[in-house]
Amino acid sequence: MIEGLGIEVSPNTLYNAYYGLIDFEFWARKNIGQEAVDYLKKNVHPLDLAFRLAEDHGIVLLNGGGFEAPDWSLRVSLANLPDEAYEEIGRGVRSIARGYRATFEASKRAEKSAQAAAR
Repeated sequence: MIEGLGIEVSPNTLYNAYYGLIDFEFWARKNIGQEAVDYLKKNVHPLDLAFRLAEDHGIVLLNGGGFEAPDWSLRVSLANLPDEAYEEIGRGVRSIARGYRATFEASKRAEKSAQAAAR
């Protein structure tokens, strides 16, 4: 999953490797930009991430908010899937992020067009 997300994580002796948490907002700030994250938080419900993963990629994860984690996070069970499935999860999250970034960019273009038309 870490490889699929394109990140590096240092070992942690306190981590039990039973559940993982993807802090999407933190990851997205670094990968799609703060402006896009601000747009998402204003215009998209945090559960959309989990629903899009299920609908577009057949990946079913729980929203982390139900487990006292950040609202824009996903909880992943690390105990019940074949190892190769976790890389697919990471790639699915990256794909959804690209879609969010594209939506943000389209909204910026539409706003500029509307402003130009109003002049």
